[in-house]
Amino acid sequence: MVSRMSASAPLDQNELNVYPAPAPQRTALSFEVIPPRHDADAAKVNGLLEALSSYHPDYIAVTSSQRSGWLRGTAAFIERIAQRTQMRPLAHLACTAGTRAELIGWIDTLVDAGVRGLLALRGDLAPGQTSLPEGYLPHADDLVRLVREWEQSQAARFAAGRLAVGVACYPQGHAESRNADEDIDVLLTKQRCGADFAITQLFFDAADYHRFAERAHLAGVNIPLIPGIMPMTSAKRLARMGELTGLPVPAPVVNRLAQARDPGEEHEIGLELTARLAREVLAGGAGGLHVYTHNNAAVTQDLLDRAGIAAA
Repeated sequence: MVSRMSASAPLDQNELNVYPAPAPQRTALSFEVIPPRHDADAAKVNGLLEALSSYHPDYIAVTSSQRSGWLRGTAAFIERIAQRTQMRPLAHLACTAGTRAELIGWIDTLVDAGVRGLLALRGDLAPGQTSLPEGYLPHADDLVRLVREWEQSQAARFAAGRLAVGVACYPQGHAESRNADEDIDVLLTKQRCGADFAITQLFFDAADYHRFAERAHLAGVNIPLIPGIMPMTSAKRLARMGELTGLPVPAPVVNRLAQARDPGEEHEIGLELTARLAREVLAGGAGGLHVYTHNNAAVTQDLLDRAGIAAA
């Protein structure tokens, strides 16, 4: 059954004609990687890039981290990816990276490094913070707007093209949202500021993703909502991610991992749980997956194999 657009949803200009999308001919695929430490094993990093490149992903998203020098490390790793592979790099950029002027400088740096896409995020607040400092952009939609303003001023650099701009969305709700409606309203705002697509943050049940996508569509969201899949191979890592996102790990997942008699069995149980989640999301109509690799090529390959996605 084709869902109806909500009659009360305000229309964007590109929403005036809505037609059923054709069935995808292949599964869209992208990866998230973390810039390695300066002393990282070069052979191991090159092996990771070679493994991911074999899937011919649509893009590879590069985060930033303190251990690799924040965005300097991001830019350096993107240059390395561009030199060694044909993968298209996308960079994470967060409001926490600096003031408006500093963010403009980072956009310049990342584009010069080869980036043609950005994932615009608010970023995590430091412990005790309730908002970002004076002079910083307060929300991700402000950053999307800044990127589009900068892009317009630099149009000659893109030969009539444009930057791809992605944002985050939250099937299980953002920890700071008052309710589910606010999550949808924020996503609509990001879309109207110029976001091209959204990648979901952590979720554990395919039904949560599909309900969220349906509600978003009925509210007027028409950008792709790409399910982000994180391998659940460690109860400790899951607990840590839950702390960072402010979202509890569901009891069934915790209990299933707790049944493992050793780390190897925990890994196996978690990987099968993740693969089942990926299969169910795709079976329900999601056009692709975004895999949080944690720079582990073997786990990523095993997950994709179980999910039915082979290297090209």
